[in-house]
Amino acid sequence: MARLVSKIQSENLITEGDIAVGIGFPLQPGTPIQNFTTAKQIHANLQNLILTMKGERPMQPTFGSDVYRLLFEPIYDHTLTQACREAIESAVEQWMPFVQVGLVEVDSDPDRNSVNIRVNYSVNGFEAAEALNVTVRV
Repeated sequence: MARLVSKIQSENLITEGDIAVGIGFPLQPGTPIQNFTTAKQIHANLQNLILTMKGERPMQPTFGSDVYRLLFEPIYDHTLTQACREAIESAVEQWMPFVQVGLVEVDSDPDRNSVNIRVNYSVNGFEAAEALNVTVRV
């Protein structure tokens, strides 16, 4: 994950270039996917944050979200959306405070043991809002 900064200023944003800002996901053997813009790296970092379980990362027990834990709770679809939103907002507030979470939509697919999460977000210093689609499979 990129270093944590308290505020992203527009003069520090990288919108194009030939120097990689960070590593993209999913990780693959060989040469890793590289992100060359700040927007793509923030997108990859947000996906990494949501899909990491708290306690999974060594020496950072609070890094991640509780989304996986929620999948095993006896809650219904309408409360799953609210619980996922709270888990994502809590993680983003702690680890990526420069990101504002907007609408969070959750669609469960019990036949495939998966939950699709769509997170609309915006970043201080960027003009446009972005959307992240994540599928969590158990």
